Amino acid sequence: MIGSAAMIGSSDARSAARFAIVGITNVLVSFCVFYLCLHFLPAASQRHTPSGALANLLGYAAGMVNSFVLNRTWTFQAAGNTAVRALRFCAVNLTGLAVSTSAMFWFVDVLAYPAVAVWVPVTLVVMTLNYLGCRYWAFAPASLAAEDPE
Repeated sequence: MIGSAAMIGSSDARSAARFAIVGITNVLVSFCVFYLCLHFLPAASQRHTPSGALANLLGYAAGMVNSFVLNRTWTFQAAGNTAVRALRFCAVNLTGLAVSTSAMFWFVDVLAYPAVAVWVPVTLVVMTLNYLGCRYWAFAPASLAAEDPE
């Protein structure tokens, strides 16, 4: 019993560390795609300025694709139906985006707290929720994830 608890703990620590490393690569991928789109996409208006919103959307999407692939294959080594895993992964990430955006709106725009002072703890909370959602639902072994058609 003690040996299995230690294995679970080390497995959790390893997957959490890998999740953090993947997160760093996501930021790099997102920024690179954002930057390239911002500078190389055709002009979005007659003023010949690229669309920051489009560049941001494409960068965010590239980061999510990178995150899905690396977390599925490396962090959690999840087998099973890729489409189901992808939908769950998107649900986890979009929930995190909604939580962080709502918290930033409430604490910064409504209550007037400093943005950076809010962003740091909100990001840590959402990152933790994303990890738990990925570990125990999106990429969970079939025995832990109900309704996971293999």
